[in-house]
Amino acid sequence: MKFAFPSFISSDRELNITYNYRCELYNRHIKETPVGHVISEFLPDVPWAGIYNTISCAASHHFREGRWMHDTAPLHEYAEFWCTTGNPRLYSFPISDSVLALANVTGDREVAKRLYPELVRIYREWDDHKTANGMYRQIDGYDGGEFSISGHGVRPTINSYMTADARALCEIAEAVGDAEGAARFREEADTLARRINEELWNPALGMYSVISDGGEMRNVRELLDYIPWIYGIPAEGRGECFRYLLDPSCFLAPCGLRTADASHPEYMKPFHHECLWNGPVWPFATAQTLTAMIEYLQTVEQPAVTPADFTKLLLQYAYSHRDEDGSPYLDENMDPDTGIWLARSILREWGREDQTRGRHYNHSTFIDLVMTGICGIRPAADDKLVIRPLGTSLDHFAVTDVRYHGHTVGIVWDKTEGLTVTLDGGKAYACAASDDVRVEIDLA
Repeated sequence: MKFAFPSFISSDRELNITYNYRCELYNRHIKETPVGHVISEFLPDVPWAGIYNTISCAASHHFREGRWMHDTAPLHEYAEFWCTTGNPRLYSFPISDSVLALANVTGDREVAKRLYPELVRIYREWDDHKTANGMYRQIDGYDGGEFSISGHGVRPTINSYMTADARALCEIAEAVGDAEGAARFREEADTLARRINEELWNPALGMYSVISDGGEMRNVRELLDYIPWIYGIPAEGRGECFRYLLDPSCFLAPCGLRTADASHPEYMKPFHHECLWNGPVWPFATAQTLTAMIEYLQTVEQPAVTPADFTKLLLQYAYSHRDEDGSPYLDENMDPDTGIWLARSILREWGREDQTRGRHYNHSTFIDLVMTGICGIRPAADDKLVIRPLGTSLDHFAVTDVRYHGHTVGIVWDKTEGLTVTLDGGKAYACAASDDVRVEIDLA
């Protein structure tokens, strides 16, 4: 069975090709099992995966990407799987936030409410990663970023995920009538967010940083430092660092966003391993960074970067979804300067049998970036549809058959005529073309 996504078309042909390819790719990874549907990361079985070839590393991407399917039943089963059968703690994974991210599109919180006890249990089990000051420590590889320059320690990654999960559990607790639990999770989220801002902010770099196991603040800029923005954690006035995404001497490479600052002495340091996070382009990190950029642009009145900057980076990401023959393709990681799929190339050189393991790799989002960024839909729990598109530098784009909170939504942008939104095929809401297009529709 093929699961449908909204139809999207724009004035950029390559963007359209990649969008359709990512819808197809996601479908390839929906697997039926004896315990219901799961979403895979690799198409072939890999030895480090868990039962049914599942890996929790990219599961948050799977939820954000798949929440735009017309039929989200597979994701409800996937949530159940992680709470009962799978190993959600093999890698860092904000499971409660992911389940709530799904509910914020569907409008249905019944699955989140039913899984609340298990979500609390999983959250509490992460206490074994806590340090003396209440923050969380993680090995970089189990954050999905092995051989990173920052290395192991108290990282913005897992600490942001745990903040997001505490906030999500607060909301779910309120929905199930657990007032005491809601208050406790709210306090834990606020405390951890404050510690991230106080202890992981590196004023010398103007970015968040990792505190190593030796207590040293690592002085390297990495894409992982943008993750706090995904979850609304940063203190006010810290967004200047988004300019580094546009700097060719730092993150911006010809073929994508480097995972580490190109000016750092350990950038692209060689190791005998095919998966390095010390500079190569990783769709996983690119998707997280663009998600952070969306949240930043849509919530800050005078941002350091523009919606047009976001669209340029998204288009670069879209264009990178190609194989050697130019056909739509996605693999593990990429050489920032040549566009060669690195892991595959290295595995080929070594004569490894698993050299094609990363074909059509499901380790990132793209559909979600189009829906929330280009089209500007801001998923939320309340009965309002808020649209703040960032793709207005495109001549035109249109998305139809978006399922949101039980309604069918269409969005059309034209650089001359502005924005038009249709709800359930009926009433249209229009907004003239400008640099700051916003629409808010009451769904109640």
